[in-house]
Amino acid sequence: MRNYAVVMACLLAGLGSTQVQAKAELPEGTQEFGLQGSLDLDYVDDYLFVLNTSYGYFIYDDWEIGAVLDINMSDSTQQFQIGGFTEYNFTNSTDWVPYVGAAAQLANLSGDDGDFDFDFEDVTALNIKLAAGVKYFINPHVAISAEVNYNISTDDINVTKDGVEDSFTRFIFGTRFYF
Repeated sequence: MRNYAVVMACLLAGLGSTQVQAKAELPEGTQEFGLQGSLDLDYVDDYLFVLNTSYGYFIYDDWEIGAVLDINMSDSTQQFQIGGFTEYNFTNSTDWVPYVGAAAQLANLSGDDGDFDFDFEDVTALNIKLAAGVKYFINPHVAISAEVNYNISTDDINVTKDGVEDSFTRFIFGTRFYF
């Protein structure tokens, strides 16, 4: 958890020293491709690699809907999630754009027990994700983003050191492309 805070502080400090490029605008009709991820080195299975991809379309100024595909991999577990999302962006007179969002995804967890002190089954569940974050536009077509999201699912899909849980929080960093 402390690693995420240090990375976020360094990211924000580095970005805070750059000059403002231009006001960020997200008008109706804009398309966004997102590529985000994280790496959890304290995961129960030596590491967890998380890759989130999304494609969205702004149906109104600042309001986006789209599709999302998440892939989580470790030495002995694999998780795939596919679904839809919505996001509202609070554009302002700066390049910093806070946002809130929600997603509904079909999630599948599979793998083997590895060296775990517990057993888990392959499972498919509905996952609901609530997210809040900030985008920093380095130019009108590219932004870097940081997000925290809370997930709750209809079954246990998150493997931890203590077992398998149906809710979890993740910190995600990435890049968004606009066209």
